[in-house]
Amino acid sequence: MNRAVKKLMSRKRLPVWRTLLVMATDLMAIGAGCCLAYWLRFYSPLVALIPIQHGYNPNDYIAIMPFIWIIWLAALRFENLYRRRSRVFDFNVVRRIFTGSCLALLVLIALNFYLPLGVYSRVLSLFMAGSVVAALVASRIVLHYLFQWLVLSRGIGQSRTVILGGGPLAEQVYRSLERHPERGMKPVGLILGRSATSGLHLPEGLPVLGPVDDLEALLREHRIDEVILAQPEIDYERIPRLLVECERAMAVFRIVPDTTELLLSGMTVETIDGIPLLGIRETPLQGWHAALKRMIDFGVALAGLLVTGPLIGVLAALVRWREGGPAFFVQERMGIDGRAFKIFKLRTMRLDAEQHSGPIFAEDFDPRCTPLGALLRRSHLDELPQLLNVLRGEMSLVGPRPERPHFIDQFRDNVPRYMARHKVKSGITGWAQVNGLCGRHGSIDERLKYDLYYIENWTLLLDFKILMMTLFGRVRPGPV
Repeated sequence: MNRAVKKLMSRKRLPVWRTLLVMATDLMAIGAGCCLAYWLRFYSPLVALIPIQHGYNPNDYIAIMPFIWIIWLAALRFENLYRRRSRVFDFNVVRRIFTGSCLALLVLIALNFYLPLGVYSRVLSLFMAGSVVAALVASRIVLHYLFQWLVLSRGIGQSRTVILGGGPLAEQVYRSLERHPERGMKPVGLILGRSATSGLHLPEGLPVLGPVDDLEALLREHRIDEVILAQPEIDYERIPRLLVECERAMAVFRIVPDTTELLLSGMTVETIDGIPLLGIRETPLQGWHAALKRMIDFGVALAGLLVTGPLIGVLAALVRWREGGPAFFVQERMGIDGRAFKIFKLRTMRLDAEQHSGPIFAEDFDPRCTPLGALLRRSHLDELPQLLNVLRGEMSLVGPRPERPHFIDQFRDNVPRYMARHKVKSGITGWAQVNGLCGRHGSIDERLKYDLYYIENWTLLLDFKILMMTLFGRVRPGPV
């Protein structure tokens, strides 16, 4: 597998692509099941046993297929078959496929009763119930082995995981992770609550990376993606500090419930071999929601580039003609999971803007701006090329604005929870921006409060509201 594919299917973001792949496969299975049911009803030897009493128009069945796909997919979503890290196939998945398919079929029958869309065979509905379920189960079996062979066996999609603790509970978690590689968590080491290892029961085959006092440095050194706290004797007061250190290192923090009496509200629960793992519910923008947001971003960005492409070309020509030098400005920013990417903008500043001052924040009436650049900034037309970043998957239409690594290195240690902004993709516009917190307006702490509100309370409706406020200039300061 080449390097580009491995970069595309990164360890932390595989669940998004995994969800999209599962959804696409389910759509194909639903279509195949409907075609099989149609063949069984009208062309198979069963026709002799169940004679066709009415004339049926095949165009009616073709016309209703989009409704079948939407309703069936929504029913499977209702059965929680597209959750982040949910099993692709097991007995529970088969049960949910059957339940969701029955629900979809009932909705289709009800729609046909109240909103007659054509003349359909009732026998065909019975065939669909069996053929679609069979097709979905078969596709899930294929995906299950595909993920195990192609994805997990090659290490793609696995989060590098450390276990914080060194007792029997830590060993139980380690053995469970080893038995279930399909969960995508690969144990790479232990971090101990104390530096001495004498008297501790340590899992065999798992190296000790260091003490918990050096947690943040160890996470960065070993490129750790997830931390599982499995140390019953740890002080409750240390947990918030551990959480902050994990956020700074862009690692997910999970807790085996035996270690804490935290309330379950606002937390996620996963089980491995019956061991429950608690995690802080950082954002609803995962799994199905992340896949849906990505599809919307891609479609809107593609349409936006097609519509605004000529305008971007004219503005780029004006910048080059009036100011000289390159028309586009390319700068490194930090995005989701702390990954760097190149952001595209129309150039608004002089070529030597930071030659003497070094990296500094832009101002409302920045003297470094060119006359044309000042106009582009006031109208926000300089941001249009970022639609290409959205198309490439580096940004989203809505999200926290990306910052430069130079400033992030300062905020990481001085602003608590600042790195939590990078749990979602950066955006062209955001909740902080439409509330007037941009440029020199508002402190970093204020912007972070709005960014975290967006991340923790994301909905498609909130995205739509932010886009409308951005497009129609309804920027206002207001409470979170």
